[in-house]
Amino acid sequence: MNTAPSIAVIDIGSTRIRYASATPDGPGNIHTEPTRPAHLLSQLTEIVERLAETTSIEAVSISTTGLVDAKRGIISEFDTPDGETLRDLPVAETIESQLNLPTKVENDCTAAAFGEDTFGAGHEYSTVVHVTFGTGIGAGVVVDGEPIRGERGFAAEVGLIPILADGDLWSTGVRGAWEAYCSGRGIAQFAAHELARDERDSLLRDTNTLTAPDVFDAAAEGDPLAQSCLDRIARYNAAGIGAIVNAFDPGIITLGGSVALKNPEWILGGIHEHIDDYVLADPPTIELTALGADIELYGATANYFDATKTQPVPKPRTD
Repeated sequence: MNTAPSIAVIDIGSTRIRYASATPDGPGNIHTEPTRPAHLLSQLTEIVERLAETTSIEAVSISTTGLVDAKRGIISEFDTPDGETLRDLPVAETIESQLNLPTKVENDCTAAAFGEDTFGAGHEYSTVVHVTFGTGIGAGVVVDGEPIRGERGFAAEVGLIPILADGDLWSTGVRGAWEAYCSGRGIAQFAAHELARDERDSLLRDTNTLTAPDVFDAAAEGDPLAQSCLDRIARYNAAGIGAIVNAFDPGIITLGGSVALKNPEWILGGIHEHIDDYVLADPPTIELTALGADIELYGATANYFDATKTQPVPKPRTD
């Protein structure tokens, strides 16, 4: 058994959980398993016990989707894939009482910003924003090492920035919300909306259940309707990022999530093409995160260890 003190870091998604032991240098030997929402608390304790079989675990740090009360270590709302919302899950209390390990719980977008601020490109800046393009759009904002949470913990819900004041699409009760058009779920929703009002032939009409990858694939094959959808989404993304720039004046914005990481030419390229139309001053550095899909685990690591003990990871080569 490795006797060097480590922590257990866990990233909870709606469909999968990723976990590892971590030191101040970051997480290692990452494992993945399906999320069991109905048994989430017992699943978390089982994961920590499993890690403790081979590593001396001194604490637990968790990143999770959903609304989080970080002060109390509670997942306030957790949406399951079948549409159920779990409420007030006492994650920290459960692990601390059963395993006698101090436990921190953080929203995954805020954790990702911690990860970028400590281990990634953000270590050079005082104000760091990380935006996740996944099923929805979320962000974390870190200023001088501290997250912006807001009065009720709802700060940085950037996916609900209205990019179309009179838009036909909604998300979480917000009309014209950015994520209603530009997230993984939103891209499919927007394309379906356009198919209903645009009579042009399209490869998308042959798809029974439309997904965001279908739209990107059709655009790559030269489908004019799919391309026009993504052209508009590129401008909407620039407007959303521009709103973040004007509100927080960050030194850097990094992008992550499967939609951005798998489609950089449309997401990052589109933002760079249009961003000057939506910002007060020169835009900051805007780039994909070098931490990739592991950024939340790096964030959980950073949320526990003193930032002065960590070292930024090198950016991947681009040549």
